[in-house]
Amino acid sequence: MKKLTKKMNALFITVMVITFLGIIITALSYHNIQQEALKMGKTQLEQVNEVSTKLIVAEVASSANDLDSFIIDTVDASVPLQLPQQNDLLSQFFKRNSAFAGIFLFDKTGQELEHHFASEDATVNDELADKVKLDPFFSNALKGQVTQNGKAYFINQNSFFNLYHPIYNAKKESVGLVVVPLNLEQLFLAKIQPTDTDQRYPLMKNEKMEVVMHPAKEQVGLNIITGRQKKFPNLDYTDLERLDRYQKQHEKGSLSYHSYWWNESNLTSVLKLNAFQWVKIGEERFVIANTSDFYQDNGWILHDLLINLGLVVILLMVASLLVLMARLNARQQQVANENQRLKDKRQLESEKHQLEKRLLQESKMETIGLVTTGIVHDMNNFLTPLLGNIELLMTEYKDDAELFEDLKDMHFAAKKGQQLSQRILHFSKEQDQIKKVQSLTAAVTEAIAVMKILIPRSVTIKANIELKADALFQQDDVQVLLYNLITNAYQARADATITVSLTTPSAAMQKKIANQAIIYQNKNLAMIQVSDNGPGIDQSVQDQIFTPFLTTRKEEGGTGLGLFVVSSIIKRNSWLLEVTSSTAGTCFSLIIPIIKKEDTLNS
Repeated sequence: MKKLTKKMNALFITVMVITFLGIIITALSYHNIQQEALKMGKTQLEQVNEVSTKLIVAEVASSANDLDSFIIDTVDASVPLQLPQQNDLLSQFFKRNSAFAGIFLFDKTGQELEHHFASEDATVNDELADKVKLDPFFSNALKGQVTQNGKAYFINQNSFFNLYHPIYNAKKESVGLVVVPLNLEQLFLAKIQPTDTDQRYPLMKNEKMEVVMHPAKEQVGLNIITGRQKKFPNLDYTDLERLDRYQKQHEKGSLSYHSYWWNESNLTSVLKLNAFQWVKIGEERFVIANTSDFYQDNGWILHDLLINLGLVVILLMVASLLVLMARLNARQQQVANENQRLKDKRQLESEKHQLEKRLLQESKMETIGLVTTGIVHDMNNFLTPLLGNIELLMTEYKDDAELFEDLKDMHFAAKKGQQLSQRILHFSKEQDQIKKVQSLTAAVTEAIAVMKILIPRSVTIKANIELKADALFQQDDVQVLLYNLITNAYQARADATITVSLTTPSAAMQKKIANQAIIYQNKNLAMIQVSDNGPGIDQSVQDQIFTPFLTTRKEEGGTGLGLFVVSSIIKRNSWLLEVTSSTAGTCFSLIIPIIKKEDTLNS
């Protein structure tokens, strides 16, 4: 009996030691997992911030392009300078971009000629009128020496900077300057602010570390340290000062620190993650950052770990009281654990096998592409001397009508082969392009010809080219647009019938375009349409089809970048795109201004 008691005591002590060690190991695991979660959170936030930075820069550039287009189309430097006198043109200008706060016209000496405002807020308008010339770069802008915009300034918890557009006469002499104050906070709220601001939000600060863009409007204009200390003097700013120093010393990076959610009524310290990047926009440098609450984004991991810790402790304490039963069940538990391990191992091996198959397939496709290009290149080399010899034979035997016809057929077939190889080589060649006036008709025709070679045979492409026209564009822009739209169409349906047309927009379409964009009024336009008989776009994603990395064909290898590339090219060229979709098919209509318009092919 004593031996049994000693064994029970020894087992009890052993279980208690194991319990204690389990608590220590779990606590260490908690710390390690927390550090890994911090590292993973920083990496993800850096990727998000990269996208936010590109989006902010792109939206500012788009606003500058809107101003350039408006001035080019409406202001005449050959007569006394004045802004458009038709009120509807200015109204459309402000409606086109809600961040435009006003528009000012100055002569070359800096004398204001006229101004107009987007809103009727007299307080803001008066301050804009006072501050618009205080930009340090205003005098340089009068000389045409400013790139896009000047320094940021603040009015009533709104941030602005001046967009500049110099006006030149026919002799390329500066005769005036148009200034548009761009409301950066309004641009942020309208185009940039994400919907999940409770867990993460982007913000932008100038070189003085004053907040320029922020979801909480009351933060705009505050210095992240001194401004907040004046407003909240009793808070701890140690970590925020560390973040401030780190951002000033590095061009980009990420950091964890303790701070507050400034738009909450009850300010409590929380652990935040911050990813940032400095970027130059016009003449001003800004730091663009994304901030997230670590525990809101990753708290589920730590929460589950704490639950597991409690369960481990409880189970080990119960095991210490039921040690005999634990010994009896130990073998069964061991078998169960081994079975689970084997199941997990099989699952991992299956996932690894699928990944290897996918990587192998992608590698095979890349290899096939390289080999195909090499074969086509060699075929082109073979066909060149063949064509030369056939032409010599045609010259030598031109009096032999029957033989001459056979040689003529051989020459035609070889020439077709050479054209086919040249098109494939041109499609695979990477080269820098510049905008120039060139044939829109030729670009569309060539794109259709190349895609007919590359698409599956089950897909049918029909061409409806009714217009000869020239336009100003980069050589590959139209072709890349068509490649992506055609690829998107045939991936939606294996036996798709795709129609690509180049026509003049109808009168109704012309009127609709003129109402949407004043820069297209009284201009010659071409319309490229790509339509298919596929299943159409799901209504749940129709408003998001141009979002990068959004794809409904993950299993088939969709990247979600095709339509994003299309929208980027259209935005860069200030073209228009209309999408209609139903269960009967989808149609993309692209509107491009043309330089010269000739008779249609059918006339």
